[in-house]
Amino acid sequence: MRIFNRVDDTPVDKRVEQLSKVVELLGDDLPPEERVDYAQRIQIAKERLRLDADTTVVALIGATGSGKSSLFNALLGADLASVGVRRPTTTAALAASAPGTEPTRILDWLGVKNRVLVPAGRGLSENVTVVDLPDIDSVNLENREFVDRLAKRVDVLVWVVDPQKYADDVLHTQFIRPLAGHSKVTLVALSQVDRLTEADRGVVLADLKRLLEEDGLANPLVVPVSSLTGEGIEHLRMRINDVARVQREEAARLNADVDQMVTGLRKFLGESHDRLPKFTEGDVTAQLYAAGATAAGVPVVSQAVRKAYIHRASKAMAWLPLRKLRTLRPDPLRRLHLGSGDGAPHSMQISSAAESALQVRLRDLTDGYAKARPRVWARDMSQVATGAGAQITDKLAHAVSSTKLGISHEKSGWWKFMNVLQWVGWLAAIVGGGWLLGLWLAREFLYIDWEPPMFRALPIPTWLLIGGIAWTLLMALLSVAIARIVASRVARQATRALTESISDVIYDDLWLPLKEEDQRQRLISDTLSRL
Repeated sequence: MRIFNRVDDTPVDKRVEQLSKVVELLGDDLPPEERVDYAQRIQIAKERLRLDADTTVVALIGATGSGKSSLFNALLGADLASVGVRRPTTTAALAASAPGTEPTRILDWLGVKNRVLVPAGRGLSENVTVVDLPDIDSVNLENREFVDRLAKRVDVLVWVVDPQKYADDVLHTQFIRPLAGHSKVTLVALSQVDRLTEADRGVVLADLKRLLEEDGLANPLVVPVSSLTGEGIEHLRMRINDVARVQREEAARLNADVDQMVTGLRKFLGESHDRLPKFTEGDVTAQLYAAGATAAGVPVVSQAVRKAYIHRASKAMAWLPLRKLRTLRPDPLRRLHLGSGDGAPHSMQISSAAESALQVRLRDLTDGYAKARPRVWARDMSQVATGAGAQITDKLAHAVSSTKLGISHEKSGWWKFMNVLQWVGWLAAIVGGGWLLGLWLAREFLYIDWEPPMFRALPIPTWLLIGGIAWTLLMALLSVAIARIVASRVARQATRALTESISDVIYDDLWLPLKEEDQRQRLISDTLSRL
């Protein structure tokens, strides 16, 4: 049998499942006591749904001397419960059902052991079971706990009060008030009205309704009855049948339980739970990437790549007499503990200042998205960001260290080519210098005056010496100029590679946890809005 919610035709079992999911998703957001309470109430609802939906259990609840047992007998038209001197207080629950409709499973679930059958046609519907519960003020603690447990499980509540103790504080504060949200399945029977004058009856009824409204019952239905004269008994039977029918058709008790829990959860979260700010990936990740790139030192590393490329190119192609000086300078990448920049992991560390700046930026970012959320969810967002950010710097450092920066100690092909070209000049200079040296030695020691071939008024050896040295300088300057151009391109490529590496870390370790927390909160908010 499918029982639908009276508002939006959502099946009550679906509402219970959705509410269960909400409580599960809330988790530690709820205080431990409340989380246990919600879990227990949801479990009760689930258990009741598995039982016979066509049977309605009506409980008579009242204090000692309120006339519950007499009313129980009067309603059923049979002397079933002992009353008066023989049974001044109700010490054990007694259930009465029509033959052929014994709700065995439900009564077993409720823990009601004493059961009787009444002939059909006694005035109550055949699918209604009436239970006379122990007195709520019983000296036996187990009896009071039993009443409290059944009051949370039965389908219809009939509070039985007498003219003398109808304002009893225990009845109102410990029983009626906590269950006031179940007005649709609640009746109040003012018993023993035969003892009141007409004037006193009006005063008592008015005062009782006032107290019930203060308890939170909406439009409380109070039925004056007398088990002795029979006054109001038929009216009460009719009301019980009507409420039982509503309960069967609308699952009113279970829906009221769900409504009460949903109201409690909405109150706990506050009004802002259904107005969560937008949390779009593009906006958030862009800010996270920018903060992560700064913390990881991407601009610094990119600049170091450019300088390292020039440094290493100069060691391979600088003017030969000055080339050795380059080896005395530290490699810019090694100063950052990035080794050769070929992607092999090294021990790069992010400075504490950069780490602190990232934490501050991350906190500012999450605070901006958290401030419009319920306080507990704002706290959750901050905790997620703090937890994710605690390990992020080490992961960013590892990502940067293991990124291939497009540069290594291996000599590039064009470096070798330019070096060969410079050596052509050096060889020419060596030949020219050697030639001139040979001519000088021949003239000084052998007294042989050889005239070298001339070219435009200068000896060719001189041309070779001067031209060779000039060529080496030209090749060295050209190599440096080309190296700077290539270094800028390599730095841009390194920036892209670094950005991609840290983007994966930022996405997986910062954005996803924040996104999952946002989705959890939105799922709770959306589900509560439908409940």
